[in-house]
Amino acid sequence: MSSADEHPEPVAVASFATEGEAEVAQAKLRAFGIEAQLEDSVEGGTIVVEGEPGVVVAVRSADADDARRILSDPAETEP
Repeated sequence: MSSADEHPEPVAVASFATEGEAEVAQAKLRAFGIEAQLEDSVEGGTIVVEGEPGVVVAVRSADADDARRILSDPAETEP
C-alpha cells in the first residue's frame, strides 16, 4: 500500500460564501465524528467572485458520502 492510499486527498463536500457558514458546517460534521477542514479559496477579499468556489469544506474520502448527507439535510441535528 502506498502513502497516497494511506492518506488520500481530502474531498470537497460543500462550499460556502463566508468562512462563518463553513465553520458552522465544519462544527456540524465534527458533532457526527467527521473531521473536516476548511479551504479558503477567496482570492484577496471577503466576497466570493463568480467562478470562485468560496470556502470549501473537505473531509476524508471515506466520510464524503456521509458528510454530504449530513450537510444536505437540515433536519439532521443529532449523531
